[in-house]
Amino acid sequence: MKKIFIVLTFIFISLVSFADNTNFVGVRVPLGEQKIELDPNIKVFLGLSKIENDPKYKKLVDYVDENLNKKGVVKYSASISLKKGAMEVFSENGTLLAEEKLPEEFMNIAGYALNAGENKEDIKKMLKETYEAPTYITISKNNGKPKIYMERAMGPIEEGIKMTEEVILKRELTEAEKKEMLSLKNDELMTKYKSYIESEISKGYQNNKVVMAKEFKNLTETAVIYDKDNSSVKMEIKYKDNSLKNGTARSYTNNKLVQEMVFENSTAILLREYHDNGNLAAELPANGEAKTYYENGKVKESIPIKNGKREGVGKEYDETGKVIKETLYRNDKEMKKAKKVK
Repeated sequence: MKKIFIVLTFIFISLVSFADNTNFVGVRVPLGEQKIELDPNIKVFLGLSKIENDPKYKKLVDYVDENLNKKGVVKYSASISLKKGAMEVFSENGTLLAEEKLPEEFMNIAGYALNAGENKEDIKKMLKETYEAPTYITISKNNGKPKIYMERAMGPIEEGIKMTEEVILKRELTEAEKKEMLSLKNDELMTKYKSYIESEISKGYQNNKVVMAKEFKNLTETAVIYDKDNSSVKMEIKYKDNSLKNGTARSYTNNKLVQEMVFENSTAILLREYHDNGNLAAELPANGEAKTYYENGKVKESIPIKNGKREGVGKEYDETGKVIKETLYRNDKEMKKAKKVK
């Protein structure tokens, strides 16, 4: 029984990972590839699908254009059909607008899950509730700014899990900008995409209670996870510019600063850690003086750092500030036994 449970857990995790990468929500990272793509909904929202002119999505693109021009808002839904092995998109009144075959890898994993254990009906129910629940999409204008809202319930039903995502653009993209987006890949694509966003908010719910939230706005990205007892873990990144390569990342536990990292050109140049009382616990630069601190704020140890390596004489201090030990480092190695200072 334990072995079967482990196998099913592995299959479930594999399918969840794969479905997250192939669903009609958010960004897609194809299985087995280090590649980032925008999903079909976001491409329709940005107007990229119209430029691509893929026959697969023509009916959907026409439906979106027609409703936006007439009513200023358009609604449709997307879901996986495990029986057909396809992703389907339907209009508000149930007309099929687009259909895309699921990759063979996904169907192979799903098939293996159905044949891995004895409780096939339970596994089938789990798969259907997890993947066949529709995603509801609304595209509109928010004070003239394009807006997309997506909502999806995820099984098991009794868990009451729901995901929502809302993206508002600063403005509509020009035709030249749309063509440029289609020419970009991976990090360049995501950086450009983020530069057009006024706000992006994702939330996860369980039984109507927010358990996860993520937001990108004004070059600031935050992600929060809430525990059952309302404790929280938060990560905040403040970028300096639209390159998203320079800034400061901070992590908090129950709104108390735990760690912060300063980065330039996507490389960490300084790391700080904090005691529970809020005082600095450690300061670790790529170049300079690395220091750790007592809870009272006094320096505990200092070591010269050059290009990320220990280089020079390191010193340890007692809580009064007196040097009690010295150690010589060369190329990040301790050269001789530490010398105690009387």
